[in-house]
Order: sequence, then structure tokens, then C-alpha cells
Amino acid sequence: MAELGGVAAGEPKATFSDLVKQAFIDPIRSVLIIDDQYPTWEQIFSEEGYDASNSRWTPKGKILKVVKQFRKMSPALTVDIHDGQENNGIGSYLHQSDLLVLDYQLEKNEPHGVRATEIIADLLENNHFNLVMIHTAIGDLVDPFNTVLMSLLTPLNIKQARADQGQKLIEKLEDSGDEHFEDILKDLRTALNATAYIGLRRHLFDGGKQADFLKSAAELESYRTIVGKAEWDVNQSLMVMDWGMLLHDKKVAAYKASPRDLRWSVPGNRRKAWIRTNGGFIAFADKKNTELLKILQAAIEDWRPSPSRLMSSRIRSEISKQGAGAEDNALSDKYAYWQYYQELRGTPLDTSPMAQRNRRKTLLESQAARHTERLLDLIGNKAVEFGLKVLEADPTETNAKLPGFSRNYAVKSSVRMRDKARSHYNAHISTKQLSGWHLHPGHIFKISQEMWVCLSPSCDLVPMQKTSAAVQNSSAASVKPFIAVRLHSKQSYSTSEVNSNTLIFLKDGDAINTYSVYPNGREFGSPIWRLFMAADFGKFEIEENRTAKLDLSYLSGKGQEMEVERVEAKLIGQLRYEYALNLIQKLGVEFTRIGLDFSAPAG
Repeated sequence: MAELGGVAAGEPKATFSDLVKQAFIDPIRSVLIIDDQYPTWEQIFSEEGYDASNSRWTPKGKILKVVKQFRKMSPALTVDIHDGQENNGIGSYLHQSDLLVLDYQLEKNEPHGVRATEIIADLLENNHFNLVMIHTAIGDLVDPFNTVLMSLLTPLNIKQARADQGQKLIEKLEDSGDEHFEDILKDLRTALNATAYIGLRRHLFDGGKQADFLKSAAELESYRTIVGKAEWDVNQSLMVMDWGMLLHDKKVAAYKASPRDLRWSVPGNRRKAWIRTNGGFIAFADKKNTELLKILQAAIEDWRPSPSRLMSSRIRSEISKQGAGAEDNALSDKYAYWQYYQELRGTPLDTSPMAQRNRRKTLLESQAARHTERLLDLIGNKAVEFGLKVLEADPTETNAKLPGFSRNYAVKSSVRMRDKARSHYNAHISTKQLSGWHLHPGHIFKISQEMWVCLSPSCDLVPMQKTSAAVQNSSAASVKPFIAVRLHSKQSYSTSEVNSNTLIFLKDGDAINTYSVYPNGREFGSPIWRLFMAADFGKFEIEENRTAKLDLSYLSGKGQEMEVERVEAKLIGQLRYEYALNLIQKLGVEFTRIGLDFSAPAG
């Protein structure tokens, strides 16, 4: 059948809903249900069995309705059940399931949600992107949603002094004898509830100010009524609001959650309730609703994952589905892998145990990257096919004026944001985290406030190799000579400078810093290069923050003498090899430039 783009002729174009299903729902292979009212397989097949007369259990028909929706999938999903009562053993269940259906009320008595939030915290500790469906018998999803979200947040750290001032204002109303304020404490706690706290968190996350939230937020309508009766001014109203918000902030602090990238949609007004973290996606459903996969898919669609996340999820799915076959294909060249293993077993010139271990680590890192690349090559056609579906389903394909999938990245299309996006893209494709165990071309390091990049060829940087280059018998001093070029900060740059391949884009936190090897921009002015000598042959240990220390020395003029200056440098990142090679070539041009006898006008 002839194909047009990525869609076979006559085949309907995929919708966003189709893409979400293919990326997130179809890859599900196993489901774990944690519910204290569901019998486990062990209980069913033990002497205890399923006792229909026991009010402890959910009626069999309802359980089957939930389980059958997973078993009727093609291929049928593996379903396991845990009662959620014991911490021991749950971890071994959690790590092997693609979807967790979690009962919110695992406790017999209030407060509910304690066990559920503990299980979610454990689940999010692993490195999978976890799908969770909170299943609750509480008709209103607001309380379960608030509890789960607050267990994942970190506190705002509201100042106690402000809250204390607010409390004094409340006490003053209580002492006034005014019948309107007989239950003021209760009224305020109702008005400044968890929903209001979460509304404030969303407002502040979006860059809003607390005073604006007080003025117009729907969540504070009843609070504004109290403020009007109390005749508080804006500052007083904010102090009392801080008092109320601090009560929730302390609950958040008690969970001791790690900082996470969080987005959410609160339940109500036909909105889908969901929470997305950098470790998973959590949806919510009333137990009256048993079509859990449909509810999950609708919530994911409401989240509107970016095209990149759709494609990444699909690639992960293809690796999982075709992994064994693709791996066997990737490993089919036994001669190449035999030689690779000989390289691993080989002894480096530096025979110290640490050097041998670090050399092996580097070889293994390189092989893991190549092996992953081969696996991706083998499933590449499927990934490309799905990527084309994503592009063809974008509404802008048929009408450029319509909002397309680009909006799912939550990046505003302003000039400033476009420039920021380009900088991040440039850094993403040209640099990477620090790796290796000894100096390589492209390693970027910092000496005090100066930035430098190593531009010696790879073969010159191997420990114990080329010991007579640059410095006679450098091995006697256990140093590795290398050339580095100083980087000059660029606050602004032109399109032609980017295209000249002379700039370095380096990520520092959420900011991208731009540098050039040329002092005057573009290719003006000679690069400032220096011969450094790295102690211990340029070997280093990468720390947890992905940086490393390096002891360096270099020659420096002092009066009529030459002295060796010693400094401590910090390795902070590195250029990808092709970008480092580009700069090495430019430095080579600098070294081989020819001076001609032209006469230039005075500059």
C-alpha cells in the first residue's frame, strides 16, 4: 500500500487521543491493585478463600468488573493484588507494575490517605515513569486530591511572625463580643482550607502575587466576606491569611517530600483531577467508576503531554516490547564484542588500581552509549513512524493559525522565550555532563572566575602516554601537559556568530551562559591559550554534583624570572566530541596562520 508521509493511504489521521493511547495506555503490561477490601491471590487460593458473607470484602461482581477491563486488553494485562497493610513486601510489588490502582482509604478509621501517600512516596523513589490511579469511595475527589498533592509539595516556609500577628487579630475579634464572630476560628479554618492553600500554591507558581490572590481568587470568596465584616485592611487580611496557610504549610513540611517538578489540575467544574510529577502521573476516580483505563487516558489527555514526551514514551515502549530481539541483533557481531571485552580486560599504562577501575568505567560508559544507539537504530523505524504521526496530527498542519502541540511545552512564544529556547537547544546538542576519568578534549574547567576549555588531542591526554611531549619527562613529575583556551563571556551575540561555530553554550542551573574562544567576538582577536600541567596525569574523580577537582600548574613571569603557579581548577562540564574537535581545528588554524606583508590603515 502506498504511503503518504507516515500514514498509509486511506488510513485516518491519528488524533491526539490516539497518540496518548499509543504512548501511555497501550504499553501497559501489568497492573497492581492495592485495596484492603480486595482479597489477594494468596487469600483466594488459601483455606480462607473468598467468603461472600464477609462484609470486609468488596462484592465479587464489582471486583471482577475492575479486573476484567484489564484482562480484555490485547495482549491481556497481568493483574496482581495486595491488601496494602504491610510495608514489608510492597516494594517488590511496586517496582514491577506499569499501573498502580491504589485505594485511598486503606485505614479503617480516619484520617484516611496516610498509607496511600506513604505508598506513593515509596513508588516515586524508583526511576520509572509511574502511572497511578487513586481509587476512592469518597464521592468528592477534593479531599483525596488535596492530601496526595500536599504530600508531594515542599513548604512555602511562611514566616511564623506574620502568622502570629494574624492570630492576634483573630483573638481581638473573639474578644469583641460581636455575635458575628462567635465562631470566627471555625469560620476562618473553613474559609482558609486546603483547597485555598493549593489555589495559592498554583497562583504563586504561575508568578502571581499573594495580594492579587486575596483580591480575586474564587477559593477565597468566603474569606473575603469575613474580611469585609472584620474591616481588615489588605495587610491585616494577608497576615490572617498567612495564619491559615501556615497550618497547611506545616502539614506539607511534615511529609518531608523532596523537591519535585509538579503540575496539577484540581477536581471540580468538569475538570479532570490529576497530578504530574517528574516521577509519574497520578489520576483520581470514584469507585463508582470502574472504567479506569478510560479515566486515566482522559486525565493524561487533559495534562497535554508535549510531543517530545509522547515520542519518548513510545520509544521506551518499543524498547520494552522488542528489547530481546533487538538486543540479540545488536549483539550479533561476536567478533566486535569479543575484542571489546579484550579491551576491558587490558591493562592501562598507568597500572594503579584506581586508574584501572576508572579506565574500565569509561570503556563501559562508551559501550553502553554505543549499545543503546544500536538498539535505537533497530527500533528507529517505529520511532520515526510514530513521530510522523505526532507531526501530522498537530492542528497547525491544516491551519497555521490554530494552537498546535507546541503549547503543550508551556513555553510562551515571545521573542525573549524564543531566544531562551534556542540557547537551551544549543547547549543541549553541544554539551553534556562531565564524564570520564582523565582529561579529554572539550572538558570545561573554572579557575577562580576564569573559564577554560581543554583543546589537546585525545591521544595526548592518556595518562602515562606521550610523556616527552611539551614537557621533557613529564612522567617524573606525574603531570599531564595540555593546551587550554580561555573562554570569554558573551552577553549577546548575532546569528552569524552562532553560524561561525565559535560559541559555547553551557547550562548553569536553569540559565544558559554563552562563551566565545575569541576575545572580540566572531573570529576577531587571537584566542588566549595556555600550556597547563595537570597533576596525577590529569586523572580526576567525579563528585555527586557532577563536578571534579583538578590540580593544575602553569608558567608565569615574575619580574625577570619564570615561576610555576599552582591553582585548583573545577571541571564543570564538557563539549560533545565533534564540538571540541571543531575548536581544536580553529586553534590549529591560529597556530598555522601565515603573516603577509600587506600594509593596513591605522585602526
